[in-house]
Amino acid sequence: MHELSLAEAINNTIQTLCARSSWTRVRHVVLKVGRMRQIDPELLSFAFSVAGKGTVAEDAELSVIELPVVFKCNVCGERTTGESMIFVCLNCGSTNVDLLSGMELTIEYIEVESRVN
Repeated sequence: MHELSLAEAINNTIQTLCARSSWTRVRHVVLKVGRMRQIDPELLSFAFSVAGKGTVAEDAELSVIELPVVFKCNVCGERTTGESMIFVCLNCGSTNVDLLSGMELTIEYIEVESRVN
């Protein structure tokens, strides 16, 4: 279950950001995750709620935007989007391809509450 270690890493990043700012509470976190990361969004959301207990991210909502696997054939130039992790051009059959999308793992945005000075 790599979702728990990922949730802990996300929570640690959020805690670091909070320590550098006037954030008092995290309400919502949105992640962009490539399908090749093979993450179960429901499991990640549960793990995030566990990792956030007792922190400023406790009770924060986690949303996951899944990004497709996209690759470009270096022989014919065809772009392929799909669920499969078999990198064969559907147009010409070449395996000479470059991955364009599918490995992303980024915090897209964080909705927070902050102290008013």
